[in-house]
Amino acid sequence: MSSARFPVSDTQIHAQAAVIGASLGGVMAAWQLCRAGVKTILTSEFPWIGGQLTSQAVPPDEHRYIESFGASASYMAFRRAMRAHYRSQDNFVDNSSMTEGCNPGDGWVSRLCFEPAVAEQYLCGLLQPFIDKGVLTLLEAVRPVAAARNERTIASVSLQGKEDTDCIDVHADYFLDGTDTGALLALADLPYRLGKESRSEFNEPQAPEKPDPRDQQPITFVCAMRWHPEPVEPIPKPPEYDFWCAHILPNYNYPLFSDHIPGHEGFSAVRLPFFVAAAMAGEFRDQTLDLWRYRRVVSAHNWQGKTVCDVSLINWAQNDYALHPLLDGDTQNEQEVTAAAKALTRCFVHWLQTEAPRECLGEQGYGFPELALADDLLGTSDGFAQQVYVRESRRIVGLQTLSQRDILMHEEDADQWRPATSGNSVGIGLYNMDIHPTCVSGMGSNARVRPFELPLGIFIPADTDNLLPACKNISVTHLVNAATRVHPIEWLVGEVAGLLAAYSLRTGAAPAGIYESAARTAQFQSYAQEQGIPVHWPETPVTANEP
Repeated sequence: MSSARFPVSDTQIHAQAAVIGASLGGVMAAWQLCRAGVKTILTSEFPWIGGQLTSQAVPPDEHRYIESFGASASYMAFRRAMRAHYRSQDNFVDNSSMTEGCNPGDGWVSRLCFEPAVAEQYLCGLLQPFIDKGVLTLLEAVRPVAAARNERTIASVSLQGKEDTDCIDVHADYFLDGTDTGALLALADLPYRLGKESRSEFNEPQAPEKPDPRDQQPITFVCAMRWHPEPVEPIPKPPEYDFWCAHILPNYNYPLFSDHIPGHEGFSAVRLPFFVAAAMAGEFRDQTLDLWRYRRVVSAHNWQGKTVCDVSLINWAQNDYALHPLLDGDTQNEQEVTAAAKALTRCFVHWLQTEAPRECLGEQGYGFPELALADDLLGTSDGFAQQVYVRESRRIVGLQTLSQRDILMHEEDADQWRPATSGNSVGIGLYNMDIHPTCVSGMGSNARVRPFELPLGIFIPADTDNLLPACKNISVTHLVNAATRVHPIEWLVGEVAGLLAAYSLRTGAAPAGIYESAARTAQFQSYAQEQGIPVHWPETPVTANEP
């Protein structure tokens, strides 16, 4: 993709809107801004744009209705494009069996598992026409390091290149925080929430008595592994290996390196096999849930006439890093925590190759020497993702806050279609409240929620007039973030943020002014719907499959 790589000739750059961070939400915010004709800057720290979908190497986490409805028009078009890409390959055959619909990787985390590079190419294709027209400037290999604020207005954001030498100041009428960590909120010294709120703040049933910003969701450094027909050389034993081999998951009391994973509630645990013997022997219609096929993105049985090996993305409970919180920690900074998370995954890879029991294949012995890091899949030379997977961000303090009480599935709702509605909704979402064992309390959960709607006020900070959240940083609680952090919702959050900035620029109405006026809110809702954003769930579920 053609872009302006850092450094650029000017130390000052101006635009109507600046999206800081090319996360999945950040990319979609920039796309909607450009579609509206807004002169836009998008900054990217990593080689690939698209965050959790691409540089973090996480296949889509989606709700059960996604084949038919429940996402923006552009997200549904993206899903169709992923399938079309594979169907156009001469050697591809759709032998998907783990889920309904054409599933290129035939994984079971969702109905659509595919190589991250294919998604990145698609996102680049969305943005390239606007770069060609001069509407969009993409600044690559830069990160935000400072923000200048004039009372309630963000005046500029300073960017720095990878070498920590050159610096450029970005000026814009509107800034959108498209980072995965809510970095701009901290740099601008704005109030934000992080970690767990207290039960008294929002009366959430699962919230603790006392708040704890350090009690965040764990991070995971994803890698790609390929199953080879013959043994390969394992990676060297990492220095941290003995520590992690002996590590017992707090509260759950099983070895982290095992076939145990946390259950849905109450420090329970379940066991999943690493592999299923029948599936590895070519009987691909065996639907036993195993870890290997969980996030598989290349399935050998979906290709014919050429030698293809299975590839799976290792984002399992066994390589969740929860020893230290990623953000605002008091003993380790983000770089140190990220490095430690990568070391954990490296140790787990070595354990899989050398010490994992083979009993799931009906064999004696230890280690799977058939496994090797796939160094040709993620745009890196070592088989690891470009960026650590971030589940929880700093979150704005908005004019509204979505809490667990707003979306919780009550017993009487369990067998009924009863979405949680909002009169000023600007989007919809659905995903279980999926919390991995957290960094302080170790609590995990996977509670069901109702289909919910995203109120306009959760997009508007209470303490600034020209900054909008465009990633996982909307005004939700720690518990709700567990449901809103997934791909279709982050995609939609970015779109709504971009549309809100574009609408404000076009009308002259500040986001808070739109929120405070019922008439303007209704006008913005109509505008969002015209751009493909569903603002309400249907009255009854639709069952027709996506073409």
